[in-house]
Amino acid sequence: MLAKRETMNHTVHWVGLRSWAWVLGLCVVILMAFGIWLTYPRVHWSSSRRGLIRVSISGWGVTASSASFTYDHKTVDLINKGSVWYPKNAVPSDISGVVNANIQGLPFLSWIPGERRLLTTVVSTPPIPTLQSDRVSRLLKPNIVVRFQSSVSIVRYKFHGHIKTEVLAVPTSRVNLPMPLTGPGATGKVVLQAAARIWEPLSGWETVVWNTVPYLSAVATPQTPIAPTSTLTVRFSQPIDQSHVRNWVVSPKTTGSWIRVNATTFTFTPSSSMGFGPGALVSVSIPSGSSGPQARTGSYLSKALNLTWTTVPGSVLRLQQLLAEEGYLPVSWQRATPSTAPATIKSQEATIYNPPLGTFQWKYPNLPAALKALWIPGQMTVMIKGAVMQFERVNGLTVDGIAGPAVWSALLNDRVDGRVSPDGYTYISVTENLPETMELWINGKLALSSKANTGIPVTPTYLGTYPIYERLTFQIMRGNNPNGTPYADPVYWINYFEGSDAVHGFLRASYGFPQSLGCVELPLNIAPIVYHDVHYGTLVTVNAPGVGPAPAQIGGTPNGGASSASSPATSSKS
Repeated sequence: MLAKRETMNHTVHWVGLRSWAWVLGLCVVILMAFGIWLTYPRVHWSSSRRGLIRVSISGWGVTASSASFTYDHKTVDLINKGSVWYPKNAVPSDISGVVNANIQGLPFLSWIPGERRLLTTVVSTPPIPTLQSDRVSRLLKPNIVVRFQSSVSIVRYKFHGHIKTEVLAVPTSRVNLPMPLTGPGATGKVVLQAAARIWEPLSGWETVVWNTVPYLSAVATPQTPIAPTSTLTVRFSQPIDQSHVRNWVVSPKTTGSWIRVNATTFTFTPSSSMGFGPGALVSVSIPSGSSGPQARTGSYLSKALNLTWTTVPGSVLRLQQLLAEEGYLPVSWQRATPSTAPATIKSQEATIYNPPLGTFQWKYPNLPAALKALWIPGQMTVMIKGAVMQFERVNGLTVDGIAGPAVWSALLNDRVDGRVSPDGYTYISVTENLPETMELWINGKLALSSKANTGIPVTPTYLGTYPIYERLTFQIMRGNNPNGTPYADPVYWINYFEGSDAVHGFLRASYGFPQSLGCVELPLNIAPIVYHDVHYGTLVTVNAPGVGPAPAQIGGTPNGGASSASSPATSSKS
């Protein structure tokens, strides 16, 4: 029994040894297979943006011993730079060829099949670059952007006699070419050639014509005339990056604020109750260059911009009412319904376009017919212009006879404060009937009558009625006589009323018939009296031959148009 047990143990021991041998052998086989897998050459081909082809080689110790590119029976060696293979020499564009690569693993495993292989693949070189367009729009930057149909790696270009080359770090179809900075609205050209890869030959020369973005421009809205409190709108031709609105000047100076509505539009809204005022010439001055608006394109205004609007004039009827109330007209005005509340600026502003109901009356019954004919309620006649000029002179305003915002503001303030004209109402009437006469009327009375001289037939005095617009105590008048000879005459106590025609003093042997070159000449003892009694805005009427001097005393009542309370020309509902 003991011998039998020992035999059985011996058998089991051999079976165990054999099992371990099989396990060990299997492990060796697996390790050998894994080692062969690790060292087996594996190759993956892909396109490259810079080289001819990109090659990914895996396997322990696997290398490409050599590579070449064959096309049209020509062979070019390839250089490996970080898994990208480049032709050693120039290769034409837009051709197909074969890449041959000798791949080998570790030398001591060369006996294993597949450890040394010759691999091939077909490759095409990129086509010759072509431009998307031979015309480009250039921003106001020191470069020009050229676009190609496909990516390029190198561009050579010529401009102004210079040749430059741009080698791109990363191939792209959009290329920035450095060029000198230029202004808006410019044009030029650049000649260039390009290659898709640096190892390809450059294309033929192509010409690109460039234009810079146009100058910035702007339009004003709304259309004029506008209400005094209207919002001004400035709309630019291009989106604005920097407006520099602090440099914009609004005239007349008005409180308000600028608001950017969108990329191209800005608005200004006056904040005062009168806004820009009636009859205003409103302007917005916008500087050019770096102090003015800058577009996102870099463009700017070619020159300073002056946008203008006009506001609706105030009511002429209300203007006449105020001038009459404040003593600047030969008529008076009485409100139909007297106001019990004290006058305020706000209440007066409400009447600028809505005059209250009332009646005009002549202040003086004895007035020349030519003067009375100039009174038309609700119409801007020369009588009203003269009255405005008188008012402007009294209030220290620019004397131009235009009822603009400054005039209206001063009129309303004087009305509220009860200020009236410090002067009487004066009027000059000149007749060309012989003997020629000058009459000075003050507050409806003939204050002075004197012989005078008017223009000779070749240089007649202007006929009609005009307000005095300039006054001088002395001047050397210069010009040419009808025969062409020059003159330089000393003239005194001068009142210009139309062009170069004036009422003034000038020494003559006699007076009463045409002698001047257009002026109304007075004796030197009469001229200073006239000068000191009249003022800016005094009307001067030069009557045509056949119209005699006005009678010194004429009674009567004002004409129906001036006195009728029911006439639409004299009354208005607010």
